[in-house]
Amino acid sequence: MGQYICKDRFKDYVVLITGAGSGLGQACAVRFAQEGALVLVADINVESIKETEEIIKGLGGASEGYKLDITKVEEVDSVVGEMIEKHKKIDVLVNSAGLSIENKIEDLTIEEWLAHIEVNLNGTFYITRPVLKNMRKRKFGRIIFISSKSGINARPRRTAYSAAKFGVNGFTQALALEVAKENITVNSICPSRVETKMLESVLVGRAKKFNIPYEEVREEHRLSIPVGRLGKPEEVASVVVFLASEDATYVTGQFISVSGGR
Repeated sequence: MGQYICKDRFKDYVVLITGAGSGLGQACAVRFAQEGALVLVADINVESIKETEEIIKGLGGASEGYKLDITKVEEVDSVVGEMIEKHKKIDVLVNSAGLSIENKIEDLTIEEWLAHIEVNLNGTFYITRPVLKNMRKRKFGRIIFISSKSGINARPRRTAYSAAKFGVNGFTQALALEVAKENITVNSICPSRVETKMLESVLVGRAKKFNIPYEEVREEHRLSIPVGRLGKPEEVASVVVFLASEDATYVTGQFISVSGGR
């Protein structure tokens, strides 16, 4: 079965997606564009931004590209300010920028720990703050964070990643309560074992670390999933657009696992 695309579901919406140059962010950007939104494609990698924009253009959608490092507060405030000045609003924020490195705690460097917290947790706060200010003025907004199943159930060798993603989920719940009466919803998607460059990087690192063939590591990974296969980025995007839609106005403060039953 293919996806059911609601062509004009997000007509006249302005949707900001960080980490939109690849993986889950790219899948979300494409899906929102297919459903009528103007997508603000934000990523730290300029070439990745161009790739996503080309896909959207090929599908007849509308997008604008913005180079953005969500760990730099002044840059975030400046770029978001530029977006709002131009479009007067941001209806939906999807924060998909992320970082994941596996390592035992004694082998994890201070730099790696700080990078996980800065990108995954602090970056979530930095990007949300100026966007939320605009949403509160307009009394409307949909905020969706791409968190992780590791933010619900911790895994060994992922202490930094789990700490950051548990933080994102706590931030989600607290913020949802804070803005609940302002027609703004806040939710987290918690994917696991989805076909992305980030997952491939983790599996390659695991194979090297334990001197096991990559194919064997990948197959072991697949067999651990109850539905028997890795997920697709488009399947995560389907849940994201649901949470941004009028069908989900009573859903807020939730961590939704998209993990094939894990």
